[in-house]
Amino acid sequence: MVYLVDDDIEDLEITEEALVYNSYKGPVITLQNGKVLMEQLHQSALKKPDVIVLDLNMPIKDGFETLNEIKSSSKLQNIPVIVLTASTNMADKIRCAELGCNLFFTKPNSLKDYNSIAQQVKSFVNLKKS
Repeated sequence: MVYLVDDDIEDLEITEEALVYNSYKGPVITLQNGKVLMEQLHQSALKKPDVIVLDLNMPIKDGFETLNEIKSSSKLQNIPVIVLTASTNMADKIRCAELGCNLFFTKPNSLKDYNSIAQQVKSFVNLKKS
């Protein structure tokens, strides 16, 4: 299961389409911000995602706060987090690495590059299942 977290509906749709195009068959859950994601993750009855694809710039709870909260939790810290953001700032990339993100991508301008990201997401899902 993949959680896509972004306040931009179009970015969510493109990322989900890239997953489907690259033969990802599992469930994709889309969420609008970090607060909603954390509420989902703390519901103990729900299955945890295999990977989270997280934007940084979101209202209510941004990606940095969310990433820190995930990686600081003993129950959640093993969930891989891939940051997918519009930011090209190297300081953001370094901060994400320090907070424990597994991969960092700047949102691409081409579908081909979204396909490459989708393949990386699928790799994390496959690792969790093996």
